[in-house]
Amino acid sequence: MIKLKNQDVQPGKPEIIFPVDWSYRAVVDATSANALENLNKILEKFQYSERFAIGNASSGQRYKSFHVTVTVPNREIMNLLAKEFGEVEGVKFVL
Repeated sequence: MIKLKNQDVQPGKPEIIFPVDWSYRAVVDATSANALENLNKILEKFQYSERFAIGNASSGQRYKSFHVTVTVPNREIMNLLAKEFGEVEGVKFVL
């Protein structure tokens, strides 16, 4: 039997104490011209002043990555940001 200290903690999910600085990395198809702009629009929508920075490109130049670190107030916002970043056209996945 597993006893959890906090009602919000669930088996298989790490305990995170909010607010927390959380980093997102978006891997994007290199031919997607507006992905960076659209990722930053989501940050603006949630009233963050931070912006995605350009990361690395894949060795074959097919993909590029962008990263940002923001302070998220709760798990709901953390998951919502990841979901919306993942829905941007050209984004292959979000870490």
